[in-house]
Amino acid sequence: MADTPQLKLIAQATCGKLFEYYADFTVKGTYYRGQVGSAVVAFLVVPIPASLLVGADLNPNDEQIFIDAADMAALVNPQPNDSLVETVSGLRRTVLTAHLDMTRTMWTLITRRVFQQ
Repeated sequence: MADTPQLKLIAQATCGKLFEYYADFTVKGTYYRGQVGSAVVAFLVVPIPASLLVGADLNPNDEQIFIDAADMAALVNPQPNDSLVETVSGLRRTVLTAHLDMTRTMWTLITRRVFQQ
């Protein structure tokens, strides 16, 4: 595959704008990487499309989380069982999967809300 630096720059600019456009909807929180460390992050929460739920190990309370990769720079390879805790509400989410986009601009997480009993 040929290197396409212009396409990469366009994709990075587009992904970066996502957090600007939806600034009113971002949630503040802390990402906990096991015992290794933590990072203060701003993130967007969106429902998982119903088409992904069919036959998957997901449930209706699972969510997609988008985090600017710059916020996660201090943490190496986010992975399952890490936690994301909202600052205001204290709602905790457990990470099921974590993927960095091809431009290395945004992390997409699939998380599961953890409700206190």
